Amino acid sequence: MAEYNPFSTDVEPGPETTRVRRLVTDVDETGRAYIATDELCSHRVTGHGCPSYVTTNLWRTDESPANNRGELVDPYDTDQPLSVGPTPNGSVFRTLELPPDTEWRFDDEGNEVKPLAFHTTASVDYAIVLRGEIWALIDDDEALMKQGDVLIQRGTRHAWSNRSNESCLLAFVLVGGNLPELPGDTA
Repeated sequence: MAEYNPFSTDVEPGPETTRVRRLVTDVDETGRAYIATDELCSHRVTGHGCPSYVTTNLWRTDESPANNRGELVDPYDTDQPLSVGPTPNGSVFRTLELPPDTEWRFDDEGNEVKPLAFHTTASVDYAIVLRGEIWALIDDDEALMKQGDVLIQRGTRHAWSNRSNESCLLAFVLVGGNLPELPGDTA
């Protein structure tokens, strides 16, 4: 199965989209902790060709336990390709700003031009609604999530639908894992 990746740098994020301030700590030569980075995170990409569908990639690790030794290197300042999910032993931390479905899924006459983005990642995903509301969709169920609600997504097929008139801002922590065993799977 090809990895789901709706994101590209071909379309710039819209000026009205959320900018996330990212602070990163480090340790100086005497062993004292300090704030090494304090910035509006520049690692922003758009999804589905829509300038208001924006992911801000804040941090990732490729191993567990995470290596906090050595020189501080921004994990998104590398040539490593952008991936939606983490490596098998890694983690990903990002925000996702989802515009109303009417901004990216439907044309002016209300016809669906892009289907819901159902996908699966081999990970445990912790999704937290920071602002707005969103529908969490899985194969045969859905739930409305509002500010402060949390979804623990355990490697199952899912999508998001913003049926409101305002954007929704979510925070995600994805931890490398496996996919659920399905009926008929053989080990």
